[in-house]
Amino acid sequence: MNSLQEGKVVNFLQYKYNKLIGELREYPDCFEYIIIKNYENAFNFQRTECIQMDRCFVQVIKSGPSYEMISFIFFKEDWTVSEILHFLSEHRIEMFRPITEPFDIQHVSEILDAKLFNQHPLVLYKKGKRRIWLDPNMLDEVTELYEQYNKINYTGLATEIDKDKFHIDYFE
Repeated sequence: MNSLQEGKVVNFLQYKYNKLIGELREYPDCFEYIIIKNYENAFNFQRTECIQMDRCFVQVIKSGPSYEMISFIFFKEDWTVSEILHFLSEHRIEMFRPITEPFDIQHVSEILDAKLFNQHPLVLYKKGKRRIWLDPNMLDEVTELYEQYNKINYTGLATEIDKDKFHIDYFE
């Protein structure tokens, strides 16, 4: 690869990471990647629930009869900003509607974690080119393992991520 091609790769990664970092909030003990902007005002809810998916947590709220993913939580003791950005660019977490029949997930390399939360399949996978079928009847229902709690992310403590504050490694 010549230097011009390398520059384009880095610039694309930099663009992608800058876009992702714009959705990160910093708290004293964790980073939060926002899926639904302004969720604290967009929904009327009393509590959030967090489900661990590999080394991060998915934060969900009950919205009518189903659940909505609102953010991902990354604890500072386990993650750097560079690692979060790389993870977000290479992986995807999806929550599906309750279903009992096998279903397919497209653009997958491999499934890293999958479980049911209140009958909603929750799947962490590495992005790729394959199509994988998943049978929700083979997944563990984990709802009882996750304790409900009052909203823990006091957004008043959150600050936007200052891109210049962190050294970001642009992984290939």
